[in-house]
Amino acid sequence: MKKRLVSLIKLAVMVGVFAFVFIKLKAAWHTVGSHPVHINWRYAPLMLLGFAGLMLTNALTWRWLAWRMGDRTRTMPLLASYVFSQAGKYAPGKAFLVLLRLERTHRAGMSRETCLLSTLLENAMYTLSGALLGATALLLVSRDHPIYIVLCCAMIASLLTLFHPKVFFGIVNMALKSMKRAPISPHRRFRLVDMVLAVMMFMPCWFFGGLALWASVRSLHHISLLVWPEMAAVFALSVSLGMFSMLPGGLGVREGVQALFLTPLLGSGELVIVAVALPRVFQIAVEMSCALMGGIATSRLPPAPTPPRAAPAVADHLPTQ
Repeated sequence: MKKRLVSLIKLAVMVGVFAFVFIKLKAAWHTVGSHPVHINWRYAPLMLLGFAGLMLTNALTWRWLAWRMGDRTRTMPLLASYVFSQAGKYAPGKAFLVLLRLERTHRAGMSRETCLLSTLLENAMYTLSGALLGATALLLVSRDHPIYIVLCCAMIASLLTLFHPKVFFGIVNMALKSMKRAPISPHRRFRLVDMVLAVMMFMPCWFFGGLALWASVRSLHHISLLVWPEMAAVFALSVSLGMFSMLPGGLGVREGVQALFLTPLLGSGELVIVAVALPRVFQIAVEMSCALMGGIATSRLPPAPTPPRAAPAVADHLPTQ
């Protein structure tokens, strides 16, 4: 009876998430359709490829982080668990995403502690790498404005400081302490070379996202493929700042940052609105399709074993005097 109730609760939550995503997808699609602009749909496969590559790169980097922490679980079930858990990002907060990942990866054989720590490190390094790339791009764009140059240099210096293992894991341990979790022990912390490698592993995901953004703009307006790196930097900066959005998936903040950079390029407000709405439509479609496939693949994994109850002490069975 208890297992059935838990299954029903999980089903209800998943239905709620998919309903929320459907509403957001419908609203984004309505935004695209309500503006009379011509869209060249030949670039749609590039948007799909961009967001699929972005998710795969993130999943592989997360898997590498867990592997560096000592996890040796089979990779394919973990990757399926990762893409399944991405459905939780569209529920308010990050808690549901973490719960989905904890449940599926534990069934695959990963410990909950490793899953939680690797997910925390993934999100932190993902955000920092995007902010670093975005700040570097801002420095190149604003080279004619001394004030912006100083601000960008200060931002880059701060981000590089945060990447130092002592600083980074000090902040992470403070976050774990606030969550009433055990801090990361010194022997499980990464070296500086590992931190740099993790950042480099995240870089392709920004270029995949930049490809999707470039394809969105190219479907509306003729632009050269040479601006792809600039689109990658804009995408990275928008996603990093979108982490501060109160809405799921960085809604609002991400689109606002992208619109700020695309307005000088496209000029027309209608083109800008469609250019930032199209990537959202395709990203939701890719992530939810992958989540559905990952959910089906991991549903066959056996439930995580329940830890055995501790045996009663021998003294409990001795007769009292």
